[in-house]
Amino acid sequence: MRVEVDRISTLLTAEYGGEAWHGPSTHEILEEITPEAAVFRPSPRVHNIAELVVHLTNWRIFVLEKLTGSESFDIILNSEADWSVIDELTPERWAEIQENLKDTQDELLETLTRVHTARLSEPVPGRRYNYYTLLHGLMHHDIYHSGQIALLKKMQ
Repeated sequence: MRVEVDRISTLLTAEYGGEAWHGPSTHEILEEITPEAAVFRPSPRVHNIAELVVHLTNWRIFVLEKLTGSESFDIILNSEADWSVIDELTPERWAEIQENLKDTQDELLETLTRVHTARLSEPVPGRRYNYYTLLHGLMHHDIYHSGQIALLKKMQ
């Protein structure tokens, strides 16, 4: 039975790709952001749009690693590698950053086609939560940082 996994996939699709209940999706917010706008930093201690998109991608990779049984990606989260500083971007590099996010979104949705609802209640290895919480947490995380991206976009 996959009812709940299908619901999660529907929510992930909407919050990333469009028709999200809360407003513009992550993809919609990222539309028309130039490389210059992606590195705009209103304050030295604020992450820019490009850094936030890389962070969103890293968390998707983390979720994918957990869903496929790997624990190799744990060490990168919230490290310097997760929050690398990006002060300059070429159009090609900005396109690559956005494509990486899209690719991990597509891979996540494809991976979820092989997950059964019963797995959602199983604990994530090495964590104090289950897969249901992990997947919903990813959505909350995306929406939180997408809001930051929207604000940075408006500030320009």
